[in-house]
Amino acid sequence: MLSTKNGSRGFTLIELLVVIAIIAVLIALLLPAVQSAREAARRTQCVNNFKQMGLALHNYHDSQGGFPIGRMGIGYGYATNDNRRTWFFSVLPFIEQGNAFNAINFSLPFYNRPNTTIIRTPMAAFQCPSQSPSIQEPDTPYPRAKGSMAANWGNTGFYQNEGGRGTGAQGQAGGDPYTGGPMNNGAAVTFTGAPFKGNLSTGLRDIIDGTSNTMLVGEVIMGINGTSGSSGPGYGPYDHRGDIFNDDANCAMFMTYTTPNSKIPDQMASLTFCGNLWQNNPPCNALVPVWNSARSRHPGGVNILFADGSVKFIKETVSFIPWRAIGSPSGNEVVSSDSY
Repeated sequence: MLSTKNGSRGFTLIELLVVIAIIAVLIALLLPAVQSAREAARRTQCVNNFKQMGLALHNYHDSQGGFPIGRMGIGYGYATNDNRRTWFFSVLPFIEQGNAFNAINFSLPFYNRPNTTIIRTPMAAFQCPSQSPSIQEPDTPYPRAKGSMAANWGNTGFYQNEGGRGTGAQGQAGGDPYTGGPMNNGAAVTFTGAPFKGNLSTGLRDIIDGTSNTMLVGEVIMGINGTSGSSGPGYGPYDHRGDIFNDDANCAMFMTYTTPNSKIPDQMASLTFCGNLWQNNPPCNALVPVWNSARSRHPGGVNILFADGSVKFIKETVSFIPWRAIGSPSGNEVVSSDSY
């Protein structure tokens, strides 16, 4: 037994160890609660960002008569536009980024140096706090900020299986219906429309299934880049998911072919764009047609912005049938809100 100079009793070694053990148990019990509270706060901020994006898209719609084009650029047979850009450029003035919008040279592709100077800075409005800010291709002359929001591109692939869309590495253009995929035992999937398309603008007039039953924007996980390959800077492997200012496949869009946070690998245009070997990136491969799922770091599901401006948390356990239905603006499906 330990004692002090005045004779009072001190702690024995066993008692000290017991106290330490009790403190350790309390900390172990408290830490998950603290982490849960932090994630709840991050998710709330993420929801707020989605609501702001909803306001921005509706303000754009009011001023322009429709939503922004999903992407503009090379690769589609009926239009070739060298000033490649995505819908994110169009909404900049509506999320208090007018100065950035005015500084962009729209006669040049997004990856030219005058434009990368503007878009290389991460913008909080495009981010979910549950993910760390990320820069695409930081070791090249073309760095750009990534984001965790993506446009609803429908239920098939990058070319959306609409005729006249051209062909290329992304494959399957105009090949409706898409068969042989991993979902539903390879059953045929026919493109049923999307609120965002390539070189085309849609509007509320096109959402005949109802704005409260149609997704506009969802979450994606920003893939972590690998280092430059043997071919030198610019040849990857770089993960394209979340590369929101890039009009290429898998960058500024997600598809509803697979359900949220799917364990099925995303299909990328090339292994150059699939960074699943780095850190905790979602799974991917280099098959065609290309598509990628809505994904998030939130436990259990993803945040989704609907066309009526509401934001809902869709569980990753949702069946692919209602998931594809709310991804379509004109599929004529009857979907109950309790099914998702």
